[in-house]
Amino acid sequence: MKKFLLSIVIFAAAAFGQTRLANEAEGYSFETPRGWTSEKSGDGYAVANLEKTIVIAVKGHSYANFQAFANDANLERDGLTLVGEPRAITGGNHFRTTKDGLIIDTFVVFSQYGGGAMAVTFSKGSDAVIAFNTGSAIANSFEFTKPKTSAAASQVRNVLAGKHLLYLYTASGYSERKDIYLCSSGTFYQSTNLGGFSPGDVGGPSFGASGGRSGLWSISPNGQKLILRFQQGGTAEYQLAARQASNEIGMNGQRWFVKEQTECR
Repeated sequence: MKKFLLSIVIFAAAAFGQTRLANEAEGYSFETPRGWTSEKSGDGYAVANLEKTIVIAVKGHSYANFQAFANDANLERDGLTLVGEPRAITGGNHFRTTKDGLIIDTFVVFSQYGGGAMAVTFSKGSDAVIAFNTGSAIANSFEFTKPKTSAAASQVRNVLAGKHLLYLYTASGYSERKDIYLCSSGTFYQSTNLGGFSPGDVGGPSFGASGGRSGLWSISPNGQKLILRFQQGGTAEYQLAARQASNEIGMNGQRWFVKEQTECR
């Protein structure tokens, strides 16, 4: 049995080629397995064996460390079951989850420039061994460069810096309000409570109600996402989209109002 598993490990390593794919905007590149297919998919890449029984999603991330990544993870919400405990790998961490017979190995690697990249394998049954080793090899092949900020990203940042983003929702007796204040300095203040935001006396805005959070904000290098890194840990990302009204912006498919504000100091 040990010899059989060893042969699979050696096969997976030997099958690795020298073709390197790169995402300059996100600042990462990786080697692809020889004989496997790869294609751009969403904001990353999809790598698959010829039989399509193993699929590996490769994409960048904006987390500072694994704790920040874990703070955002919600396995129960996604119907995932953790197998064992996360373990350290070179430059990052790995953990395995399962769902309805699907085996998912996640390799999260961190860049010296902030953020990083991850490889997530999807497989079933005996394919899990090859999937794990191939995902591990991809993670080990990650190389990082400083992300190239596009002109679009600079333009989006200039538009949003110093603005107040306001989301309002009311239906069937339920109402929700979220305020995000994007300071030109790169800090932000967020409240999910009605009237929960109030300026601080000395240190800038503060929150009297629960739900107030603060941290650093940035625009993804390609200009398509607003990224909030919370001081308490964790990250939130909003996919940005233009809307017809000049005082509105689409964020994760929702309408947000873009308003002037004087709360940031």
